[in-house]
Amino acid sequence: MKPMRTSLILFPLFAFFILISSCKDQMPLENVTLVLMVGLDLDKDNNLVIYASSPVFNKEAKAKNEVTKVTAVNIRDSRNEFDTRVSALVSAGKIQNVLISKRILAHDDWFKLLDVFYRDPKTSETARVIAVEGSVEEIMNFAPADKRRMSMHIAKLLDTAHIRNLVQVSTLFDLHRQMYEKGITPYLTNLRKDTEVVAAGTMLLSKKGKYAYAISNTENQLLQMLQKDKNGALSFTVKLPEEKGDSPFVTGTLSFYALRIKRDLKVTFEENKFVFDIQCSMPIQLTEKPFTFDVRNDAPKLEAEINQQLEAQMKSLVKKMQEHEVDPIGLGLYARAYQFKAWERVQDEWGHAFSEADVRIHVKAKIKNMGETL
Repeated sequence: MKPMRTSLILFPLFAFFILISSCKDQMPLENVTLVLMVGLDLDKDNNLVIYASSPVFNKEAKAKNEVTKVTAVNIRDSRNEFDTRVSALVSAGKIQNVLISKRILAHDDWFKLLDVFYRDPKTSETARVIAVEGSVEEIMNFAPADKRRMSMHIAKLLDTAHIRNLVQVSTLFDLHRQMYEKGITPYLTNLRKDTEVVAAGTMLLSKKGKYAYAISNTENQLLQMLQKDKNGALSFTVKLPEEKGDSPFVTGTLSFYALRIKRDLKVTFEENKFVFDIQCSMPIQLTEKPFTFDVRNDAPKLEAEINQQLEAQMKSLVKKMQEHEVDPIGLGLYARAYQFKAWERVQDEWGHAFSEADVRIHVKAKIKNMGETL
């Protein structure tokens, strides 16, 4: 009974001390500048400009978001400048988005600017790294009345677009791997502002991180097929040969879902170059067919046309990647896994070796669902 009696006395004491210790760390929200989005850009004199976007919790403030702009030599140095401009303590532990302008991506050594995110344990590596076409300042200050805070809107916008396979999303953790893994080149979500903020596709970067070129949302779907990294069903529209008439409407199109994709990839090394044989097999569901065609009896003709067009689009995408010596597909990972001796000789110049590789692509689509009507 004595040990039981002692524990009954000690337990309330321990609970009391725990509550007291936790109270010391409490910080009212109005006393914290909670940075949710960071932006990096260059001014006309190539000075580094850093932006921070934070929600405002003060009831007296009319604006729901605070954007601060400073010029500094690096991100850590900007912290002191931010502290002289905001009325509360700056906290960077909840950053959701890191916006980087295309002007910065035009330089090889920009990735060093992000060193503080990997070195400071108080920051999270789950923040999305986003490439911006145009001015970062315009996006940071954009506050449409029909949208939530821009930092939260962008985060949700990109996650939704990624689920639909329209863009690639790279977090700080993903980008670090892409920069240091020799068998793949990095890529970032491509964001631009027109009348609203648009997830425009994906920016492909060189191995050093320099901007190579951008691909569209449709091309991103093809890239995810080649990566074997799609999330849900892929939606495609292909143009079929049609007779020209007086109607202004294009009726020679076919839309469909690629429900599941089975990708088989074989790697060989022949005549001093890598050969990649990629075959994508997929059942498809027709979603739109505004022309007369007997799908039930003539499905193979339609499947052959779909295969031809998807193969042509994929080959065109890969050819352009080879021209720019970028490999966002990660074919270098397979070259290392299956042809290590050949890979070992070119691993430090994989982009150039990939540009000379023979990439063979075959698509095999099978219509499984024609929709409610024939």
